[in-house]
Formats: sequence, structure tokens, C-alpha cells
Amino acid sequence: MAGEAAVSAAEPAPASLPAATLTKPAAAEPGPKQPLHRGAESSPYNDILHRTLKPPVRFLLNRLVMRIRLEGVENIPRDEPLIFAGNHSSWLDGPLVVIEAPRTVRCLAKVEMYKGVLGRLLRLVGQIPIDRGKADRVALHTALDELGRGKAIGLFPEGTRGSGEMSAVQAGIAYLAVHGRCRVLPVACLGTGDALPKGAHWPKRSVRVRVVFGAPFAVEMPANPRSRKALAAVAEDIRVHLADHLAAARASDIS
Repeated sequence: MAGEAAVSAAEPAPASLPAATLTKPAAAEPGPKQPLHRGAESSPYNDILHRTLKPPVRFLLNRLVMRIRLEGVENIPRDEPLIFAGNHSSWLDGPLVVIEAPRTVRCLAKVEMYKGVLGRLLRLVGQIPIDRGKADRVALHTALDELGRGKAIGLFPEGTRGSGEMSAVQAGIAYLAVHGRCRVLPVACLGTGDALPKGAHWPKRSVRVRVVFGAPFAVEMPANPRSRKALAAVAEDIRVHLADHLAAARASDIS
């Protein structure tokens, strides 16, 4: 469920900058606050269907389809705006975050996926389509509206599927964290690339998958929240947190 690249296009940023770029290091306070963006407010999403479908889907997925181990679920706050941010090495990563999180998560998913039965299902469960080929402000504002209502969104800030090493992230996650005034919760999806490699049509049950939720952290609020340089510095700080969580999750693996 990639889509971060198009988010970053709305607020393009140069290469990573040192944290000193932030001129006023005040941590963003968690809690539902009015987002700083302007524009027509999107309609609230009714997640009744999402909450109804998720328990049986999770049961079937975890018991019959795959071997999944969840860790750190206790780290997930239930009543504040939140960005779930994870590494991205397989198509499985997005669905796993949405299905395994104990609260409704609306991920930004590339618009190319919204076709046929899959597209209808994605819309029903509230995923947010994003056009990666342009500055998709509709998707961006929808995500900010969700955060403004105290809800959770999901992002894979590497921008597309790859090695999942968190060596670089797009600036869009910094824009959403700063303007949504919310914390970021790191997620490590381990084993998904082997369970469902590119070209495969069904996950391998023989491969064990771990979904590790980390502790949420606040980003530093720059003096000028619309500064590209400041947002680039926030993005780099987020990348370091996500990479550290990924490394810790790998180191703590107990077979």
C-alpha cells in the first residue's frame, strides 16, 4: 500500500538535513487538534463495516493462511491521532497493519489498486486512494482531516516496495505529522518479503511473519511548518526512529 511518493510531491523537499534545521525544538503534543491545512473538509468515514469484517478476517489470516506473530500491541494508543509508519518490502505490509492493529487504520494506497473487486473492497474499508504521479492534495487533506478527528492513518514512507531497510523516507510523512499535530508509531513488518515475494499470488504459510508495533514518538515542531528544509529535517528524524525500531525488532527475534 504505497502512496507516500505522491504525498511528498505536495511539499517537495531536498536531501536530508541535520536536526539543527529546526529552530524551535518543541515536541508536538498528542491529542486531537485542528490540522493546519486549508480546504474542504472530507466526509467522516463510518468504520462499522471495517470493524465488523476485521475480526473474522484476522482469525482466518492468522490461523489458516499465514503464521503471524504480533508484538507490541500494547504500545498502540486508542484515543489519539496517530500515524502508523512501517518498512515496505511486500504487498502484504499494508493489509497486515490494517488487519492486525486494534484500531481502524486508513492507509494511503496507490490509485492503480482501485480497480474491480479489490478497488471496491479498499473503498469499503476506508483506504485512501492517492495518485503518485501528481501532488494529490485531495488525498493529503483527507489524511489530515482523519488526524484532525483523532483517527489513525497508515504510511509506508519509503515510497514504494523495496528492501524495506528504511534507508530513505519521503518528506510527506513529516508534512502529515507536523500539520496533523500527531505522534508517529513505528511498525516493523518482518518476513513479508519472503512470505509473498514479487510475482507470487499467495503467501507461503511455511514462512513466519512478525508484525512489531513500537512505542509512538512525537516529532519536533519547526518554527515554520511550511519550510521545506525544516520538513526535510523532520523526515530524517522520523527515518532514524523507524530504522532504530526495525533494527531492534530484528535483534529481538526469538524463534
